[in-house]
Amino acid sequence: MLLQNLGVSASGVIALVLSALPASAFITATGPGPYACGNLTQALGKKTVVSNVLSLDYIGSILSYFNTEQSKYKPSCIVYPTSAEDVSIAIKAIRASDSRFAIKAGGHNPNDFFSSVDKGVLIDLSSMTERSYDPETELATYQPGGTFGDVYDYFLQWNRTVVGARLAGVGTGLALSGGLSYLSSQYGLACDSFRELEVVLPSGEIVTASESENPDLFYGLRGGGGNSYGVVTKYTVQSHPAGTFYAGVVIYLFQQNPAVLDAISDFIQYNEDPKAAIIGTYMKLPTPDLNLNLDESIVMFLVYDGEDAGNAFKNFTDIPHLINTLGHLDYSGVVNMPLPGSAEISKGRNTFRVTVQSGNDEGIDTLSTLYAKWREWSDNNKGKYLLTSLDIQPVPKSLTDASNANFGGNAMQMPDGPWYWVNYLLTASPLLSDTALKEVQESFKELVEAVPPGEGLPLFINDATYDQNPLVTYGGYEKLKALKAKVDGDGFFSSHTGGWAFP
Repeated sequence: MLLQNLGVSASGVIALVLSALPASAFITATGPGPYACGNLTQALGKKTVVSNVLSLDYIGSILSYFNTEQSKYKPSCIVYPTSAEDVSIAIKAIRASDSRFAIKAGGHNPNDFFSSVDKGVLIDLSSMTERSYDPETELATYQPGGTFGDVYDYFLQWNRTVVGARLAGVGTGLALSGGLSYLSSQYGLACDSFRELEVVLPSGEIVTASESENPDLFYGLRGGGGNSYGVVTKYTVQSHPAGTFYAGVVIYLFQQNPAVLDAISDFIQYNEDPKAAIIGTYMKLPTPDLNLNLDESIVMFLVYDGEDAGNAFKNFTDIPHLINTLGHLDYSGVVNMPLPGSAEISKGRNTFRVTVQSGNDEGIDTLSTLYAKWREWSDNNKGKYLLTSLDIQPVPKSLTDASNANFGGNAMQMPDGPWYWVNYLLTASPLLSDTALKEVQESFKELVEAVPPGEGLPLFINDATYDQNPLVTYGGYEKLKALKAKVDGDGFFSSHTGGWAFP
């Protein structure tokens, strides 16, 4: 009662005590991870800190990674905070214990230790699910827990949505690395809609990042790699109307490949309707093709923000196809294409790689080369994968204009469109040994590196593997590097958790 009368919370006192203790006071023979967990259990309680590997919460956390290779790591404990204060206490205790740690929102990043940890503390943000909407300002607020599908469903009660992932099952951390949406051609990347962020710094201090408060931090968190600079515990973003969409998938056999590539190329170069968005996905299965192309398909995701797309997708629908599901959907239906739970059923030994090419004639000609090399690699590596895909993602000028109109642009400092990102996905066979897995991943790397990315264009962090160093391709790289030195001056985050490096 005395603490409450003085305006001091119990968690605040605990945080002060933890910050005052020297690191040596926490290090025991049991190791930094277990010792941090012991102190966290005392500070936050057994309901918040789970050390029992047989707990359903513990099992659920480590089995929910998009790249199932991350599930082999075993944290000393998992912390389930519900507030920024809980995260602050956790960070301070981890620092004092000199323990390794990781921050996990949805666990969609496939890179080792970016959201996973072995013998350290995993901070799982899944219990932070508060959301709100202000009809007067049209600002939406959400904590990082849950998926973007959960976030979209919440705001649909006001016929509003936010810019986020294109699949419902992806976690909210995606926005900190950019976030490409079906709405991006109108409003920019997900990070471009940020208006204010609540952030726990590597020191454990809780601050606000916005255009007026800590603007350098606000800049870095808008596409600059997320957890490198702190832990975002609340997002306040500009919301947008969410009415009826004309959307669906069109699926082709590979005999239509030249026509589909031409249609994608035309869309990249000439589409000027910001309400129209596409993703072209070329997929290969490991089954023998028997010269019938039954192991291959092309899936076009077509989304128009409105009931009538006019001729926006005519080039695609005129091509002979197997399936056309285009019709009227709400935004929940859009992000669950082609099937509800699509982001979940795609879990496996997943690796991403990315490249980028311009929308000029040279860059468009390169698209055919990228496709041909990927298909050749796929044919030569039968039996080593469950799935491999090539995703073509246009970046029109309307997107880059919208991005640069928000506070002078995000951390990418996006050059004028049109250009396009290509995401390569490898889902390796579960039958491969660890050695064979590394070999096929190295071969996949060589495939992507065989064609250099377009000069002066940024690699997309959301689709990048750790060794691609996407930050160095950003126009804001020097500012990001200075920010990293400022907020993580002693290098604690750099040395104790995974994330994008500053070479």
